[in-house]
Amino acid sequence: MKNSIKGIKVKTCKKCRTPIHENTIYDYCSSCYRVVEEIFESIREYLREYPNSTAFEIEQRLGIPIHVVNNFVKDGRLIEIANEFLNLECLKCGCLLLSAHHKYCPQCEIKMIREMESAKDDLMGNREVEHKGKMRFKTYWK
Repeated sequence: MKNSIKGIKVKTCKKCRTPIHENTIYDYCSSCYRVVEEIFESIREYLREYPNSTAFEIEQRLGIPIHVVNNFVKDGRLIEIANEFLNLECLKCGCLLLSAHHKYCPQCEIKMIREMESAKDDLMGNREVEHKGKMRFKTYWK
């Protein structure tokens, strides 16, 4: 974004509005550019693992707002394609899912992970009590 200050054209950062060099190829200052690249890299990794995910799913899973994902689409860094898996339901609670890659919504997944962790802890706790005996050899008489 270029602004004019007393006849001099100045390019400013899209995010923090600090002045940046006029000939830079990026629309962000160096600190904002690093943040934007980190966000884009996390989206890229998620899309490698779950291709054809929607912007809503990225928001649910990564916590990145939809408007940020849409800005990457507008900038041409992400390509939006039609998703035919739009009417899937969570197998546990029945809420609407927007991805064919997951069987459960994020809330149910978190609950199930916590339940599995607590069951694992219970089993590990019981195992320690069971192993307090001593080893014995069985002798056979002929």
